[in-house]
Parts: sequence; structure tokens; C-alpha cells
Amino acid sequence: MVQERMILNGITGMVSPGEILAILGPSGSGKSTLLNALAGRLQGRGFTGTVVANNKKLSKQTSKRTGFVTQDDILYPHLTVRETLIFCSLLRLPKSLSKKEKTSVVESVISELGLKKCENTIIGNSFIRGVSGGERKRVNIAHEMLINPSLLILDEPTSGLDSTAAHRLVLTLGSLAQKGKTIVTSMHQPSSRVYQMFNSVLVLSEGRCLYFGKGSEAMAYFESVGFSLSFPMNPADFLLDLANGTYALIAVFVSAILDSYD
Repeated sequence: MVQERMILNGITGMVSPGEILAILGPSGSGKSTLLNALAGRLQGRGFTGTVVANNKKLSKQTSKRTGFVTQDDILYPHLTVRETLIFCSLLRLPKSLSKKEKTSVVESVISELGLKKCENTIIGNSFIRGVSGGERKRVNIAHEMLINPSLLILDEPTSGLDSTAAHRLVLTLGSLAQKGKTIVTSMHQPSSRVYQMFNSVLVLSEGRCLYFGKGSEAMAYFESVGFSLSFPMNPADFLLDLANGTYALIAVFVSAILDSYD
């Protein structure tokens, strides 16, 4: 007998054009499932609830204006960045556009995402030397930017990147948001300077919402309900500790250390 499991329970939130909503939470908290639900990929799979765009239910037209960047890279290693995007544009852009117009869209996206320096470098993989990890992530984003989406959903785009590369990637997302796009992304251990770039934050724990609101107000909220910091730390680390249920243990451990010094 198959046992059902509740992956998400009672998640509510909203994100507006020009904003970045970051979804934080430990592994298994439901981040990827929530992103799939927002992208309309869970219809008919035991999914209940309502996802609306501009106060209207998701439709095929809405899906066409939604870009989804998966966590895993699915790129041909022997093609250059430019060849990859041209190949994608020929497949995904409308037949009403000429090849020259599709190539023009590619040139625009390459420039917008800062890929000009590596446009003639092959993608590569673990066996073939190619673009860097940060550039590879931007190529994935460029794949979706070809269709000029109004909503861009990303599943842990900074996973595997160092803090500097992750910061540059989120700066790119910020520039896209400033142009009126809506950005929804799950994040894996963001640094403090990356966290400061989030307009809104949704913290998940075992499929439930611990916090939804402005990123700058999260610390004050948890302090108001009795979870205050006894020492400075990255807000994202603090929120993940809460979601994992380990903050109380950390607080007791730090208190024991301070008592021993007394």
C-alpha cells in the first residue's frame, strides 16, 4: 500500500514585478516542489490550492511567459555558448521570426547577461575544460531569457558556486528584476551580502511556512517572538538554523561557553 506524504502545507505568499523572492530552507523542506507548483508543473498530481498571475489562474499563455531554470545543467558540452543559445533560439522562438531576428535576440541576451567574453568558449563538462561554473549558470538563465519571460523561476542557481560567483549571479538577477521581471528563486546557503539583495524571503521547514515577508524585517520578527541573536551572524544562516530546529541547541551551547568563561 502506497503511503501518502504531505510535502507542502498551507503555503501563501505573493511577489510583484521588479522583486526577488528567495525561498530558503533545508534539504527536503519542499523548495523544489513549491517552484514546480508555481510554474504549473504539478497539475493533476495531487496538488490542491490556487496559483494566480495578475489575479488570473495559470493558463498556457502564462506558461509561455514563464522561464524555469532547473538546478541541473542540461547543456551540450562541445557547443560554444553562442552556438548553444542560437540552437535554442531556433527551437524555441516563434516560426514567424526569421533566422536573422532569432540571432539578434541571442546577441541581446548574451550582452544582457554578461556572456560576451565567453561566447566562443565551449560549455564543457567534468571531462572537458570549458566555461566557469558561474558562466555556466548564466548560460542556463540565458536559455530562458530567450523567450523574454515576465516570471523567471530558478531552482538553487548558486549551488556549487563560491560566494563571489554567487554574488555576481544574484547581481545579474537583480538587474533583470529592475527591468520589471518577477524573480522567484530557491537559494542554497546565501552569503550575508547576497541575502541583502532579496526583497522578500519565504522560509520553509518540513513543507510549512516559518516566515514570509521582507528580508530586511525577518530578524526583527523572530526577535519579537523570542528568538534573538546573542552574537552577530549571517541572517540566512540564522533562518536556516531555525528551519532545521537547531537554533535552540546552538543558543544553549553558546550560553554554556559564555558561562564557562565567567
